[in-house]
Amino acid sequence: MLVYHGGIVKIEKPKVDQSRQRIDFGQGFYTTTLKSQAEKWAKNKSRITKKSIAKADSMPIVNVYDYTVDSHLHTKKFKGYNEEWLMFVVNSRRGIFDPSIFGYDVIEGNIADDAVVEVVNNLIEQIERGRLSDAIISAALQELEYQQENDQICFKTKKSLEYLKFKKCYEVENA
Repeated sequence: MLVYHGGIVKIEKPKVDQSRQRIDFGQGFYTTTLKSQAEKWAKNKSRITKKSIAKADSMPIVNVYDYTVDSHLHTKKFKGYNEEWLMFVVNSRRGIFDPSIFGYDVIEGNIADDAVVEVVNNLIEQIERGRLSDAIISAALQELEYQQENDQICFKTKKSLEYLKFKKCYEVENA
């Protein structure tokens, strides 16, 4: 299966420790099966890099890999926007990592993109205020019902990266 990683550099040999820790599925190497989503990530990364470090030559690049799905990989697959996914993402973004997830080589599920991250951030705020309840979680899940589903695949271990083979990379028009 082809998977894509959007960024600003060619990555022939991905590493699991290059991402931030407090993101959707914790630290790992993130890809998607959606070419358009990877291109959007690449454009965003290029724009942010140009602003933050004034690096005018920062071009959006999509790396393409062939991912061989294998039963030897311990994989967690979240199905849609549900409470398990939501609380996992909320806790990961808060820096609270579920110990049961540490045994996974790969985690797959939706991404908390622009619209979804607002719901996640609102839930985090409710937790920090001590107001978390079933009703608040249910309301958050109702908001997510109308979001377009997408996907991300997070490679969490060096072992998982052995099933990811670099094919090519290409520059994205920075429109």
